[in-house]
Amino acid sequence: MRLTFASLLLGAGLLPSLAAAAQPNGPWVNEQQQVSLEGFMSNAQLYDQLASLARRSGGALSLEQTGSSGEGRPIWLARLGKSGNPAVMIITQQHGNEPHGTEAALDLMRKLAAGGAFSTQVLDHLQVIFIPRVNPDGTAQASRGNLDFSAPQTNASCLRTDGSVDPDKLDQGLGANVTAHTSEDGVRRWSYDINRYHWPDWSQSTQITCNPGLADQRHFDPGLNPAPEAQAVRSAYDRYQPMWLVDVHNQNPAVVLDEADAEANRPGRQVTGSITWPTNAAVAPAAVELSKQMALVMKKRSLQLGNMEITNYYYERPDGSIRRGGGEPGIARNAYALLGSRLLASGAEGPLGGSILMEITGLNSRGQKSIGMLRNNVREMLEALLLATADGSLLTQAPAEADRLLRPGQEVDEPLDNPHDE
Repeated sequence: MRLTFASLLLGAGLLPSLAAAAQPNGPWVNEQQQVSLEGFMSNAQLYDQLASLARRSGGALSLEQTGSSGEGRPIWLARLGKSGNPAVMIITQQHGNEPHGTEAALDLMRKLAAGGAFSTQVLDHLQVIFIPRVNPDGTAQASRGNLDFSAPQTNASCLRTDGSVDPDKLDQGLGANVTAHTSEDGVRRWSYDINRYHWPDWSQSTQITCNPGLADQRHFDPGLNPAPEAQAVRSAYDRYQPMWLVDVHNQNPAVVLDEADAEANRPGRQVTGSITWPTNAAVAPAAVELSKQMALVMKKRSLQLGNMEITNYYYERPDGSIRRGGGEPGIARNAYALLGSRLLASGAEGPLGGSILMEITGLNSRGQKSIGMLRNNVREMLEALLLATADGSLLTQAPAEADRLLRPGQEVDEPLDNPHDE
């Protein structure tokens, strides 16, 4: 018998709340509200919290600097669990203006470092690696990018639609994946989007392929990835070779489609988060399957709690077509699945190559009142994934179920209207 969304909530003791849940879910951002990041940790506050947690943990949590940002800020890695245990990795805030994941990661670190049943269940079997803020420079200015404003200012490349190189487009400084930042004085500038710079082979990136004559310039050096923050993550991945990696972001407003399967989501409600797996064709099938198993564990935990609407991070467009996640090798969810696939191909013992993009609804959708709820949503799903990995139940999930339970939502220009304003 297939369980419905309502029966899952009934089993979790949450069915009485469904009457209220039938209305569009708030809280809502209103026109008078100024959305602020003051509820989130600054770089200095995060560094202090990490140092304090390491001191108080009695050795359970260790810190190491895995790299430095372009402006010289430290990029910290926190590790819990015995070094001989299989590793898993959680990274957050590649985009400096997407802070919920960092807060959730710190909450999860505290719980693991405190001891108790959850900590024992996880750390007896795993070592858990956190990079809780990949982009400290962007965080300092609430910028998506890393503030290297010397980055080439275009997203174009020299590749034709069939993948071949157009010689007329070589050496034009093309191929950078950049993002805009508007400073307080209104000047619009461009810096690197770190999440496009995890190429397994930087020398094979479009930025290098398209600019062979510019190799003497820093941004086009085939031996040096110009995004040091991505280098820091890659360095940690190579050291620990984790079984899986989860990359936490914030997403734009979205709603559950009206024709959604009621077993998985409630039509018309705001999406609270989205999950997807690698979409590069060269990723090993075993790595894709592991990634889908990860997604299922997280999705099923959301159903148990009942206060989440978790969809796939593919979106339906107004014309009914589906915008699918990019397959570029430089995107983290693809890059680390490809690196895991290489390890498998070299004879390494799996499971390896699991890679998940996790997007949680951002401030523009729900405002400051939802900070606690959203960070808890992230933490709950990550906790479930850690427990399932530690006890082996992760590998009992049927990967094909991910395609059924995680269907696309629909991206919208604005959050749902507050019905109490009517």
